[in-house]
Amino acid sequence: MHEITGDRDAVLGLLKDTMRQLSQSAPAAKKGGAKALSVKGAAQEATERDQIVERLKKGYERERNKSAAKALGVQVLNDRAVGGWYAPRDQTIAVFQAAMDEYLNKVVGPPTPPAPKKPGKKGGQALSVGAKKPKAAAAAATVAQFYKTGSKSKTAGKAAAIAEQFSNLDPRWVTVVWEKAKSLLKGKHKFISHKKVTDFRFDMANETTVAIVGDWGGGNAAAQAVAKQINKIAPDHVIHLGDVYYAGTPEEVRERFLKYWPTPTAPGRSFALNSNHEMYSGGYGYFDTTLKTFKQPASYFSLANDHWRFIGLDTGYVEHDMNKEQVDWLLAQFKGKSPKTILLSHHQLFSAFEKADTSNLQSHVQPLLDKQQIYGWIWGHEHLCVVYEEHLGIKAICLGNGCFPYNLPKSQPKVPIKWLDQRAQSDDKDYPGMHTFALLRLKGPNIEMEFIDQDGNSASPLTWS
Repeated sequence: MHEITGDRDAVLGLLKDTMRQLSQSAPAAKKGGAKALSVKGAAQEATERDQIVERLKKGYERERNKSAAKALGVQVLNDRAVGGWYAPRDQTIAVFQAAMDEYLNKVVGPPTPPAPKKPGKKGGQALSVGAKKPKAAAAAATVAQFYKTGSKSKTAGKAAAIAEQFSNLDPRWVTVVWEKAKSLLKGKHKFISHKKVTDFRFDMANETTVAIVGDWGGGNAAAQAVAKQINKIAPDHVIHLGDVYYAGTPEEVRERFLKYWPTPTAPGRSFALNSNHEMYSGGYGYFDTTLKTFKQPASYFSLANDHWRFIGLDTGYVEHDMNKEQVDWLLAQFKGKSPKTILLSHHQLFSAFEKADTSNLQSHVQPLLDKQQIYGWIWGHEHLCVVYEEHLGIKAICLGNGCFPYNLPKSQPKVPIKWLDQRAQSDDKDYPGMHTFALLRLKGPNIEMEFIDQDGNSASPLTWS
């Protein structure tokens, strides 16, 4: 991810200029296409352009309104609890940021992670992972690269040249954002449903290891460092709780997720949950690429042995909710005797720091909560690592700090917590939050768990039994 795509002012400023340019005319047809659009084709293109501009405009206005509310001290519903790299939970903005990154990769090349640093006096390890002799980091991309070069006329003044540079967008950028923005009109990928309630069930050994990581799909130095630590342990199973940034496009899935995924050793398996960011581009990267690569038949599943069962849920296809097909399958898994169950999802059931609407999700699992059929729940979504005190009758963990730059919360928790990962990176003053995954060692009726950071340090061991 290029740094400029995480700069709120730069993103919204470019979005405003892009809306203005697109509202005037759509990009010219690509070479090799029809010589001229028919009257019907031209009308269709104009309609499509107007729809895209309207979507961009609404996204822009939502972010401006949210900023105004936050300036008045109002906690915005479903907004991130902590500050960090700009990545609002907004489909339009996410798709726009994905377009920015794709364009910059073509113009200046992918961002180069910083070279590893030598261990300090305290033995701290490098954040980034890569070749033994990494190249020096390339110069950071700037917002100027989205605009035409200023006038080269000898008679033009410097002020006029600058004005021209920042009033005309580069046609290459307009073409990229136009093509990417079409995904806003495409709709969702078809949902994959079970045919029998016994579908999507997998077995695991009674003694096995499972690594769980959330919000990890950034392909950045932190993601690579976390993957390196997982690979060192070589767990039998590795599970991702969702979020490939910014919009889970097929290209982002390949270059930021699968490229660095810590594939487990045989006979282990990889699993990935769906999320809001994957669905911002319709879920096509997730359903057509991630699931096929992992040989995972659907976006929900069960992984069980004689003592424990992980049930992965898709709370992204329907935002912070589940569709009827999935709810029916979930409830059917609890008929008859079953092992202790730990639910896995991207979205949270409750939050210590965010103002989140969890009512729909809770309504579906309330019958299971009432009967005390859920032992624990692990989710991501919030870029934090939080171990909760027992709440709503379950043990719960938020594990969403897999790679995304974030700050630590300053407010008091609204739900009692047992432990908050407050470890800080020594080399990142802007976003000091540490990046973490959970290692679960299943030993018969017990699960020994620890939280391992990007440098390989373990914290807050606990046992579920």
